[in-house]
Amino acid sequence: MLKSFTLLYVEDDSSTVRSFINAFGDYFNEVIIARNAEEGLELFEKHSPHILITDLQLPKMSGLEMIAHIRHAHPSFPIIVNSAFSDTHLLLRSIALHVDNYILKPTDPYQLLHVLEKIARIITLEKKLNTTREIMQTMIDGIPDPILYIEPDYTIAMMNQAAKEQADDSVLVNKCFNLAQKNLPACSEDGSSCPMNSVKKIKQPVTMRHLRKDKEGNKRYVEVHMRPILDTEGEITAYVEITHDITQYLTVQDRLVAETEKLSHISMHDPLTHLPNRRLFMDRIEQTIQHKSRTKEIFGVFFIDLDHFKEINDSIGHSSGDLLLIEAAKRMQKVIRKGDTLSRFGGDEFLLIIENGMTVSHFSKIAEKIQKLFQEPFLINEHQVVSSCSIGISLFPQDGKNAELLLSNADKAMYASKNGGRHQFHFFDPKLMV
Repeated sequence: MLKSFTLLYVEDDSSTVRSFINAFGDYFNEVIIARNAEEGLELFEKHSPHILITDLQLPKMSGLEMIAHIRHAHPSFPIIVNSAFSDTHLLLRSIALHVDNYILKPTDPYQLLHVLEKIARIITLEKKLNTTREIMQTMIDGIPDPILYIEPDYTIAMMNQAAKEQADDSVLVNKCFNLAQKNLPACSEDGSSCPMNSVKKIKQPVTMRHLRKDKEGNKRYVEVHMRPILDTEGEITAYVEITHDITQYLTVQDRLVAETEKLSHISMHDPLTHLPNRRLFMDRIEQTIQHKSRTKEIFGVFFIDLDHFKEINDSIGHSSGDLLLIEAAKRMQKVIRKGDTLSRFGGDEFLLIIENGMTVSHFSKIAEKIQKLFQEPFLINEHQVVSSCSIGISLFPQDGKNAELLLSNADKAMYASKNGGRHQFHFFDPKLMV
């Protein structure tokens, strides 16, 4: 899919460039390398690439300045930032420029590949989500971290302005737990232990995650960094607490996890019917072979091909042909059970794994049910379309003990159904497949 795209890659580190070319060079029609932002702008105007990947920390002109130039003339151009983000302000500014995605260094190649595939296929849909604006909002809502200097009896001896702003005006803030509007020395809504108690025991800094409420009553997740102040005898005389609000970061993290899951689903499913694609089907059949090899049970592989689909597609149009494939997939899903796998293998070809079949007659009944599904015409764009299917069936292990042989023999059986007049099914039989 990426083979038809040209990529502009802006990176000043030679070893990083070599690693990128080795990993992704063959995926694209062309990868154009720029060593700095000025060269990136020049090559952008000269070659009009489809996608840009850039670091932010570049010599002379920064990556952010280059992105700003490109965004001014091309507001929707897909841009991926690949940077270590050592400076939070760089992350905030890149979000403000509406980059399409960002990958933290060291780069996970599988994550980057998923992002590139997503941009190549659904960039227009992803832009509608406007995720960058939401992330920017969560980031700019952050304030300097509250700092407390606490005496052993929980009295706050000193606090910074951020900590003062955290307190409710109606609460007398003289004990550290009063900041969380508590009457007892506990500061977490989820019952987490007090970090001071942990520091007392080990006399070492500790970091804990707490759930707290702000003065508006909103729940916030914070990391509490507590360290002891020791005297010359090694005894604790006070504590320094730094509270870092990580709610925004957890939100971003959740979004990234959700995005990863979404990309994984896209890579494993057919975009038209949303059925498992060839890649996922091959994984499922390998798993089924391993399982049935241990249990000594049989399972069936159905190769299903719509009859005269090319003629139907030519007569009603490709968009209507796509709707026919979608409706055919929906009907076939009605006869499969949990544990079975229906896949669109390509074109008008579907593959089906029936796991829980004990006899040949069981697979015959499934094939008959599938063909009965096609007896009622399909309503496509207010037109009735009559279709049928030819089915070939191979059984494990008698017709093959590996995926390639099972698929090949099911395909041969399907062609026997085609040659026999279509709208029928055949089991693989070496005698009939000559």
